[in-house]
Amino acid sequence: MTPEESQAIAFAGAVFVSNLDTLVFSCALFGIYMSAFTVSIRILLQREHHTLAHKALIGILLAGFVMTVLYNSQNIVVNLFLVKFGVVTSLPGGLIAQETVADSKCIVPTLLQEWSGNFIVLLADMAIAWRAWALWADNRLIKWPLLIMLLIDIAVNTASNLADTLAYFPLITQVANAVTLNWVGVVLNFGVNIAATLLIAYRAWKHHHSVHVILHKKQTQVGAILLLMVESGAILGVVQVCCIVINVLEIHAANPSPINTAKVFLGALYTYSAAINPVALVILVQTGNTYEDSFHLEDLPSLDINSAHMTSLGTQHPLGSHEVEGYF
Repeated sequence: MTPEESQAIAFAGAVFVSNLDTLVFSCALFGIYMSAFTVSIRILLQREHHTLAHKALIGILLAGFVMTVLYNSQNIVVNLFLVKFGVVTSLPGGLIAQETVADSKCIVPTLLQEWSGNFIVLLADMAIAWRAWALWADNRLIKWPLLIMLLIDIAVNTASNLADTLAYFPLITQVANAVTLNWVGVVLNFGVNIAATLLIAYRAWKHHHSVHVILHKKQTQVGAILLLMVESGAILGVVQVCCIVINVLEIHAANPSPINTAKVFLGALYTYSAAINPVALVILVQTGNTYEDSFHLEDLPSLDINSAHMTSLGTQHPLGSHEVEGYF
């Protein structure tokens, strides 16, 4: 065995070990997602009244489920192809020829994984923006800038995926730097999330301020739901900041490097965090086991959030003389 062959075998072994670690991590996150998704769908289907918003939410969750299953399955397929065609199947050209064949076989599942992951993140962005949009339904100065941000986010992330796709076809001239578009896309994801979360946080603060004197610092059901929205957005924001830092560092990093490995793990964490975010929020809001307080808002004339806004919160808590049907 020549030194070159020994070096190639050692490199291939390191790649397979790294891929296996990432696969185990991703499958663990997928298991958590599947558990949360099953519980959330069961909760939603048990509801007696099915409003348009309720059906739309189920549609978003089902779309996220399809994309998440596709994302995880293609990740498994890629790793199986790398092992089968890169190691198990022997070719006359040796490891170099086997590596070339394995890479070519992995193009389609890799692209499916990248596109499905992108859709998962965009679905999470749309869900977060939807909550803020519903809370500010009567304010066009907030609604339209938020919608424009979301559309730019969708456009840039789609362009980023197109650039990544074109990278597999060297005969096609690339119109943009895929690495740059990747971190810009994450920045826009973060921008939509932080803007929507801050808008929800402001509503939460206004609500808390309006009932503070009457309730003597007790948490209300409405306030609890708003707080859950803010917390879920904040957690996702932390993951997004980590991804932004890693994507910026990768621009000048060698390949392979620890930065590349960290990016893969953070990428999986970010994708599954985006997938879990809406389903986890459904569970927390619908069960209502986290908070003990509930009350009739008809006795609080100073409450700043009206019934139209509270419809967006999806609480089954009574509002006046009727029960609100919402988005969760």
